[in-house]
Amino acid sequence: MWMQSVNFEYLYLIMRFFVPVFGCFILLILCQCKDTAPNTNNYIPEGPVSLVVNTDLPEYYTLKNPGNYVYLSGGHRGVLVMHTFDDNFVALERTCSFEPDNTCSKIYVDSTKATLRCGTFNLNKWEPCCQSRFQYNGLVTEGPAQFNLRTYLVSVNGSTLTIRN
Repeated sequence: MWMQSVNFEYLYLIMRFFVPVFGCFILLILCQCKDTAPNTNNYIPEGPVSLVVNTDLPEYYTLKNPGNYVYLSGGHRGVLVMHTFDDNFVALERTCSFEPDNTCSKIYVDSTKATLRCGTFNLNKWEPCCQSRFQYNGLVTEGPAQFNLRTYLVSVNGSTLTIRN
């Protein structure tokens, strides 16, 4: 009987000492882990967006039909407003989410492939910036971009669209 009591006390002392020491050791190892993935600067700088678009005006009249879009000033590199095929309006930041500080990091509509792509036009020739492509709702479909495009709130009141961030 005395032997069982000693073994229990011995085991208790070992557990009382080694569990905290072992826990601290594991915690120390976990704190040393680092993310080695490069930072691709996924932060899109914010710019003020408070736009009112009257689709009865000639420059915005095309927005009355689904599938059409316009580029507007505002935000960081501009705002893309689209009338989607499900009869909704979407407003997206034109700055690509991959390396947004690059001057070529701008979103354009590629109507031949029904996507948005990152790049610029130089002398009417397309020059891709990062090969990223996005759906019309701003979701990433391919390329190095890992984050969706910034969306803006669109409210519709008759033929007037109000776009805000």
